Amino acid sequence: MISPRAPLNASEALLAPRPDLKSLTSLTPLQGHVSAIYTGAFFHLFDEPGQFRVARQLASLLSPLPGSIILGGHVGNLVKGTKLNAASGRMTFCHSPESWKDLWEEQVFEKGEVLVDTHIVELAYKSNERVDKVYWLSWSITRL
Repeated sequence: MISPRAPLNASEALLAPRPDLKSLTSLTPLQGHVSAIYTGAFFHLFDEPGQFRVARQLASLLSPLPGSIILGGHVGNLVKGTKLNAASGRMTFCHSPESWKDLWEEQVFEKGEVLVDTHIVELAYKSNERVDKVYWLSWSITRL
């Protein structure tokens, strides 16, 4: 578990002692101390409010030092919204590159704190005899 909180700024992170990794029973003591976080095929498992909550919790772990990064990839779409996920057969909330950038630059972090890089590619997903279009959103969020 990670206690909810806003991302740490540099002065807050400097005041927080580095945790002893052997003694951790939750991720909360790592807030502000992690320099790289990878999430693959993860965000699309949550609805829109859930994606915001997960983004905030991951952002709270990220070190405020320039170059600290969160990166990953998940199912996306050209237009933000809910669509049928061909792979799982369930409705999935998908961000567009623009809405993903807005989530991190406007809602999770303050404007100017991070650089958001997004790329979307169209893939063909074959299930049984059907071939469906799937869009994959690859991205990185880097502290400035």
